[in-house]
Amino acid sequence: MGNFNKYLCLLGLVFLMSACKTEKNEVFPRIINEAITSVRDKEISMTYQISSLGYTKSGVRYYKKDNPSQGKSVEAVREGDMFRLTLNELDSESTYILVPYIEYNGNTIESERKTEITTTAPFPEDFTLFWPTPVATYDETGSFTTVVEGKNLQNINLRDLKFLNWKDTLHMDYPQATKNGTYQINLSGYYPYRDGNHMMRVLYKDKEIIGQAIDFVYTGKALSLKLKKTSLRTTYASICNNQIYYFGENSVSLFDPETSRLQNIAHIPDSIRFLPAKSVSLKNKIFFVSQPVSHILPSLEPDVFHGNELLCQAFDVEKREFSKYYFSRPQLKESHGYNNHGIFVHNNTVYQTYTLTLNSRGIKNIVAKYNPEKDKFEEIATFDINFTSECFVSVNGKLYALGVSNVFDQGFNIGYTLAVYAVDAGTFKLTELYRAGTTNQTYPYAPVGAINYGGDIVLALDVNNFMLYNVAKNTLNTVHLSSDVDHMYFGGMFIYKDKYYLNTDLNFLEGTIYEMSIQ
Repeated sequence: MGNFNKYLCLLGLVFLMSACKTEKNEVFPRIINEAITSVRDKEISMTYQISSLGYTKSGVRYYKKDNPSQGKSVEAVREGDMFRLTLNELDSESTYILVPYIEYNGNTIESERKTEITTTAPFPEDFTLFWPTPVATYDETGSFTTVVEGKNLQNINLRDLKFLNWKDTLHMDYPQATKNGTYQINLSGYYPYRDGNHMMRVLYKDKEIIGQAIDFVYTGKALSLKLKKTSLRTTYASICNNQIYYFGENSVSLFDPETSRLQNIAHIPDSIRFLPAKSVSLKNKIFFVSQPVSHILPSLEPDVFHGNELLCQAFDVEKREFSKYYFSRPQLKESHGYNNHGIFVHNNTVYQTYTLTLNSRGIKNIVAKYNPEKDKFEEIATFDINFTSECFVSVNGKLYALGVSNVFDQGFNIGYTLAVYAVDAGTFKLTELYRAGTTNQTYPYAPVGAINYGGDIVLALDVNNFMLYNVAKNTLNTVHLSSDVDHMYFGGMFIYKDKYYLNTDLNFLEGTIYEMSIQ
């Protein structure tokens, strides 16, 4: 009987192991970023990418929309990570269906999209026309130029030729002869967008004869901000000693961007309150911006905060433990609140700034400084209540404040405008350096972030609006954002290993961290 029970146990174990057996799920490559680059009467050009390598071959299957049974295939040519091909000997003014495919491990994987495109009218026989380089350059005013080239362009009536960008007709210069026997026409127009690829159309005697995708590239004199997507995790990062730390889900993690590996180094105890997104570091400590703990009086007794109403939390990366710092004891008998919380490091010292709002007596801008000897924050000064900001930036040993300042006309407060101040770090006296706009036309945009960018200061007014304050020249200029940032929320900027990063839509599915560079 005992042997029979052992046999049943072994048999059950075999069935259990069989039921728990898992199969390896293979991730197949996909066709991505499909684009039509050129359409003419007898040909269509296309590009696309593949999400991962390992394919046998790739190309496009195509057929006439009204005759799907007569399909053909053309293999693509790979150039870097891009696949290119041109379909030739097509019929003019005919609609074709294009379906890119991949041959992978004996399987044929087709694109999820079926691109429908119609060839143009027959091209005239008395001239030729093409883009030698399908690029248009534009400046900070939005004015752009591009060049087309062809043979016998001097013999046609230019009134019969029309170039369109969307629905806008471009201006044409007269054809100019080139050394190789062709003629060139300079085209110009207005382009109020970012860098991108757009289809231009060419009409001859009101019939479309060319569709050409053009790359719009910014070449203006104004500075340009380039953004490059990174693989950094889309959550708020704290930087300390050139290391990236993440705080969330009850744990502190050290992140290695080279391997994308997270190492859990500490537990966040239940006694630690919510950790704000904004932080700075000094030596081995990460300090988080202050947050209110109590500001509605009279307080219940006993007061566990001993009259303190603000809390700064910190994490020591060496000891791997948290600290709490309570401060701000206004001892008020009326309701009040806090806003405009800022934190920054200047000359190896951590500062916190905040605005105390009094319902009956206005506001008070306050500065607290970390005292390492006493291991506490101490209020040291106040600053001008006509200035509102949480953006303080240290540059080459000097401190600057960037925010909005009240505008007065004949003694009346008529609004506010963007301003830059030099700050005396001892007294926090503000000396105005730059004021945007005028009394009659203010510039009422408050910065949501600022960062020391190689000795100058980058201001973010929102996720798609940046300016650069040149410290030496005392100038404030718009920085052209050369690529659209398809996001809604600005999440701060940070420096990691001498590179600059922008947070967008963090804690959302579409969140992205970009590497920033100004050219």
